[in-house]
Amino acid sequence: MIVKRWPSDTAELIRAEAPDIVEYLLDDQLDDASLVAHLRRHYREILELDYPGAWAYHRGESRDELSFFTISWRGFACMRMLDHLDHEGEHFADGNLHGREVMSEPIANLRRLARGEACDVTDDFVRDVVHLLRQLNGSDVQVLPSRPQVLNWMARHPSGLDDDVIAWRTANRERIIGLLVERIRAGGSAPGPKTQGRYRFEDGTSDVRARKQVRAWWREDRFQLRFAARSADAVNEYLGNSVDADTLRIMHDAEGRGIPVFATPYFLSLIDTRPPQEREHPWADEPLRSYLFYSRDLVDEFGSVNAWEKEDVVEPGKPNEAGYVLPSHTIHRRYPDVAIFIPDTMGRACGGLCAYCQRMYDFQRGRFNFNLAELRPARRWPELLRESMEYFRSDPDLQDILITGGDSLMSSVVSLRRILEAVLEMAAAKRRDNAGRAPGERFAEIRRVRLGTKLPVYLPQRVTAELAAMLRQFAIDAHEVGITQCVVQTHISSAMEVTPDMTAAIRRLLETGWAVTNQSVFTVAVSRRGHTAKLREVLGDIGVLPYYTFSVKGYHENREMFATNARSTQEQVEEKSIGRVATRHHNLLRSFIANAPEMPELIDSFRLADQIPFLATDRNMLNLPGVGKSNSFRTIGITSDGRRILEFEFDRTRPHSAVIEDMGSVVAVESKSIAEYLRQLEAMGEDPDEYANLWGYSAGHVERRCPVFEPTPPNRMTLLRADVQRPVP
Repeated sequence: MIVKRWPSDTAELIRAEAPDIVEYLLDDQLDDASLVAHLRRHYREILELDYPGAWAYHRGESRDELSFFTISWRGFACMRMLDHLDHEGEHFADGNLHGREVMSEPIANLRRLARGEACDVTDDFVRDVVHLLRQLNGSDVQVLPSRPQVLNWMARHPSGLDDDVIAWRTANRERIIGLLVERIRAGGSAPGPKTQGRYRFEDGTSDVRARKQVRAWWREDRFQLRFAARSADAVNEYLGNSVDADTLRIMHDAEGRGIPVFATPYFLSLIDTRPPQEREHPWADEPLRSYLFYSRDLVDEFGSVNAWEKEDVVEPGKPNEAGYVLPSHTIHRRYPDVAIFIPDTMGRACGGLCAYCQRMYDFQRGRFNFNLAELRPARRWPELLRESMEYFRSDPDLQDILITGGDSLMSSVVSLRRILEAVLEMAAAKRRDNAGRAPGERFAEIRRVRLGTKLPVYLPQRVTAELAAMLRQFAIDAHEVGITQCVVQTHISSAMEVTPDMTAAIRRLLETGWAVTNQSVFTVAVSRRGHTAKLREVLGDIGVLPYYTFSVKGYHENREMFATNARSTQEQVEEKSIGRVATRHHNLLRSFIANAPEMPELIDSFRLADQIPFLATDRNMLNLPGVGKSNSFRTIGITSDGRRILEFEFDRTRPHSAVIEDMGSVVAVESKSIAEYLRQLEAMGEDPDEYANLWGYSAGHVERRCPVFEPTPPNRMTLLRADVQRPVP
C-alpha cells in the first residue's frame, strides 16, 4: 500500500460526517488509548439509552432471530462502532495471506484522516468508514425495496427455459455437433484416446446421417464424457474460438500448474459465443462463465490452497478439527447427526470442475481428478465400504448421510447401487440393534439419505432409466427401514442453468420418489439484484426446493468470485423476504419431501395460496473457515485496504460437536472490500445505487432450517397426494 497524506477535502468530509465526535478526533491531549475509551463511552451511552434492544443483542443477553431483526439501522451502526473499538489494534490471521497477520485500527486511521495526516489506508477503507459515519449520524438510512421493485429485478434475468435462450443454444449445439462429426471422422475424441466402440461412423456415412447420429448420441452420458473438453484449446474450439486472449492465457497457465480442465459438450453449448453487442442479455451467462474459466488468483494459488473447512483434513485414527475420529478419508464429519460419505469410485470425479470448488484442496492433491478409468473402484474399496458402514452403525447420534464427492452420480449405477444397498443394510441393522437396547440407550436411526450432485447442470443425460429404476427401488426399500427422506441435492446457481434437458432429468428423479433440493453458490455474478430470487422462482417451476444459498468460500484463490457477506445478508433481507412461507403452512410443508412426484404442484399450491413468486425455503449461509456453517456474524474490524473482518458465531439452531461448542466463534477476513465488489457489479452493467443499503449490513443472523427439511419419524410421516388438502388463500 502507498502511504499518502490525504487531501484537505477528505479531512473536511470526515469532520462533517462525524460532528458528535470530531472534538475527540482533533484533541491533541488524547492519546489513542484515551480516544478509544472516550468513544466507547460515547457510543455505549447512545446504545444503552436509545437502542436498548441493540444493546442487549450486543452484550449477548438476547441473541434470537426476533431480537436481531428489531434492531434499527442506526443501532447496527452503533454496534459496529463498539465492536471496532473493542478490537482496535488487534491482529488477525488473514487466510488470504496464508495466515500472515493484519491489524485492525479503524479508530487510529479515522483520527489521521480527520487531521489530514499521512495514513496507510486505501480509498476503499475511506469509503467504508464514511458510510459508517453517515449511518451513525442518520444521513444513511435503510430504504427497503418494494415487492414490485424486487419483481422487476427478477424480470431482468432470463432463464434457460426462455424461447430466445433455447434458440441460440440450439444453434450452439448444432455448431458443436458439426465439430464432433469432424472429430469422429478423424477417429479421435476431443482430445483423448482414439474413439472406440460405438462412437464411430460406418464407411460412406453422409454428413446428414452423421449429424443425425451425433444428435442421438448427444443424449447419452457416455458420449458426453467421452468427448468432454480436457484442455483450454478444446474448450475454445467448442466455443467457436470465442474465448478472449487474456482468459485463454490464464487457462493455459492453469493447465501448466496442473489444474484440471473438463467440460462436456452439453455444458459448453450453454455458453453464449455471440459478440456482447448481439446478445439480448450481455451478462446472462456470466454465472456459468465464472466457474468455467479460472481466475489468475486461482492459478497463482494452486499448489498452496489450504482446506477452508478444516474438518476436511482426515487422518485415520486421529481426531479431525471437529473432534471426530474417522476410519478413513471416505468420511467427513462436523455435526453429530450428519456424516459426509465420499466413495472411492468414479464419484471422486465431476461432470466439470467449478472454479470455486470446495474440494479444490483435493484436486490439488490429485485425489479428485478426471481420469475416469483410474477412478473405478479399487480392490480395497469393498473393505472401505464395510468399514464405513460399521462406523455409521456404531454411531449413537448419526441419522443423516450425504453421499457426495466429487459427484455421487458420477459413480456407475452398479457402484451406486452397492453403496445404497450397504446403507440399507446398515440402517436395518441399526434398528435391530436398538430393539435390544433400553429406551434411554437407543441410538439415533438413519432418517435421511442424500446424494450430492451437479450433474443436472453439467450432464443431465446421466439421469438414465437404469439410474431412475435403481433409485426408485431404494426409495421403496428405504421406507421399510425407517428412512423418511430420500433427497438428491443439486448445485444450481443460475436460472440460466435450468434447461429443457435439466427439467426432464429433474422430472425423472422426482418420479422415483426422491425429492430434489438445491444448494446455490453466491458468486459475484449470482449476487446481482434479483438473480437468486429468479433462480428460486424457476426452481419452483420444475419442482426443486431451495436448501442453501452459500457464500463463496476459500481464501485468495476465490477472491474474484467472492460476494461479500454484507451482500448475502442484504439479499436475505431485501429480496428473499418476498418469498417467505407463512408459519400457518409449516406443518403441511413438512410433507413435501415425502411427496416428491407431486413437488411442482405442491410448490404451485403454496405460491398461489400466499401470492408469493417463490418459496424461500433456503438459508443464506457460509461454510466457516474452520468447522460448521453459519450466517450469524458481526463486523469487528476492517483492514487498511477496506476488507471487513467478521466474527461468526456457530448456528445455535442445530447441535454441534463438543469441540465446536468450545470454540465459540470463528474470525474470517474477507477477501475484498465492499467498494471492490461494487466495482465488479458495475462492470457487469449493474447500477451501484441500487445497492445503496449494502454498506450498512455489518451483522447477520442465521435463519432456522425450514420445517420441510426436518426428518420426520416414520410413524408421523404423512403422504399427501395432489388431490387432497391444500393451503387456501
